[in-house]
Amino acid sequence: MQQGRLSPAHGLTHIALIGNSMPRQCGIATFTTHCYDALHARFPDLRIDRYAMDDGVDDLDYPADVTLIAQNDRLAYSHAAKQIEESGAQAIWLQHEFGIFGGAAGDYILHLLARTRVPVITTLHTILAQPGEDERRVMDAILARSTELIVMAERGREILRSTYGVEDARIHVIEHGVPDRSYVDPDTLKPRFGWQGRKVVLTFGLLAPDKGIESMIRAMPAIIAAEPETLYVVLGATHPNIVREQGEALRNRLIALSQELHVADHVRFIGSYIEQEQLLDYLQAADIYVTPYVNPAQITSGTLSYAVAMGKPVVSTPYIHATEILADDHGRLVPFGDSAALADNVVTLLADENLRRGYATRAYQRGRVRAHGAQPARLAARRGYTVLPPTLSAILRMSDRTGMLQHSIYSVPDRNHGYCIDDNARALILLSQIDDIDDEVRDQWMATYSSFVQHGWNDGAGRFRNFMAYDRSWCEDIGSQDSSGRALWSVGVTARDARQAKHRDWACILFDRSVHSLMELSAPRARAFAMLGAAAMLERNPQHRAA
Repeated sequence: MQQGRLSPAHGLTHIALIGNSMPRQCGIATFTTHCYDALHARFPDLRIDRYAMDDGVDDLDYPADVTLIAQNDRLAYSHAAKQIEESGAQAIWLQHEFGIFGGAAGDYILHLLARTRVPVITTLHTILAQPGEDERRVMDAILARSTELIVMAERGREILRSTYGVEDARIHVIEHGVPDRSYVDPDTLKPRFGWQGRKVVLTFGLLAPDKGIESMIRAMPAIIAAEPETLYVVLGATHPNIVREQGEALRNRLIALSQELHVADHVRFIGSYIEQEQLLDYLQAADIYVTPYVNPAQITSGTLSYAVAMGKPVVSTPYIHATEILADDHGRLVPFGDSAALADNVVTLLADENLRRGYATRAYQRGRVRAHGAQPARLAARRGYTVLPPTLSAILRMSDRTGMLQHSIYSVPDRNHGYCIDDNARALILLSQIDDIDDEVRDQWMATYSSFVQHGWNDGAGRFRNFMAYDRSWCEDIGSQDSSGRALWSVGVTARDARQAKHRDWACILFDRSVHSLMELSAPRARAFAMLGAAAMLERNPQHRAA
């Protein structure tokens, strides 16, 4: 069967969304429902037909617009395929996780996909680097049937390329979505839960053996010895599949362990399914978030994404998603099953408020980084031409060891006009935004443009210089208000977005050095540039008073 090709230029008005759906209590149900809600809010004219797997065990009251597919009935998948075909849907958006479909390794979903002709976009929630025979068979079939693939971590892209031979052009890395709330001091919310006076460490999510809660409970005696007011909160219901198979045996074993270790007064289990808004309240009231998961291959963790977005200092085992989202000192990683390392890192953070605040600030900013280069759908839909990837070639041709020159005659730099801080500020912003360039090239030119902007700052005058002759002599002591505002904008963006910590830290120093003087800018555009820089700095550090 020849697949259709989804073309944004033709417009998209009707899709079929396949996954799980709330009120089912599982991560895929939550994720799929949130995707539906976000799409519906952003594109109200887009028709979204929802198809949800139903295991037939729990008597759930699904929304009226959700079409249920009996998970373990192969014929039900055929009926759903027929319904999708007859509906006129232009694309299927499939949420794939091995545990939610019937058949060997969930191969009933292949029965549905083989009976539809519309393009398939698949979000892969699990990508096994060492799949079993059935898992490999199912994954290969889904990859072959999918027009586009979405993963939530760069490691997912690497596994698709190296293990499954998928061409890079079909793979899109879109990080796990998160809610957006202002950062708040945890102590302001603790009284709501009776946590006042306690230092709170939190883990949340459906309780299951792979969550590693036992390791954290075994870390509690050492934590309490150093920080006696610590409370460890385990928030979330037991996974429904586990409850059906063994009741609450897992939770009872963990409670018994806390009693055996004499830490029961410092461990609190909240065994209910928490709706999102209340969940975020719990998160914001915690001082530290811990994910002691035991599966190194876990490629996505919605709970970790939420915690980072709320600005929580995180201590985690190094599963795939954690190593990516916590990289560059955005959190602390400990070995799997190492209770001593968990205790050491939690105690270190609890004992040092400034250190904890630093991790909170970096986490909060990390939670607000958007994928570079994404185009709004309405813009892409209007384009019938190819958008070329950005390239630095012209920028670097205009640059030397001093900085970026102002003018050229066609492609040849004109040294007669020297340099200006305006162009170097623009180049500095570009280096923080552009993807797919060599790390050494980025590092080299970040240093060059940063150095020019730094040298342009005139402490005595409280302003940036703008024009420099080719012999490196400044042509003025004070540049235009626009150039000073634009320079501060570039420094703020560098503090927020530079790929390496050394460049972000440099920018923070220069921002603090110059921002107070530049509050006196009076020209509207100059003030707007400065405000953009201040807004970027506030995303880096929500507590930055001058910004």
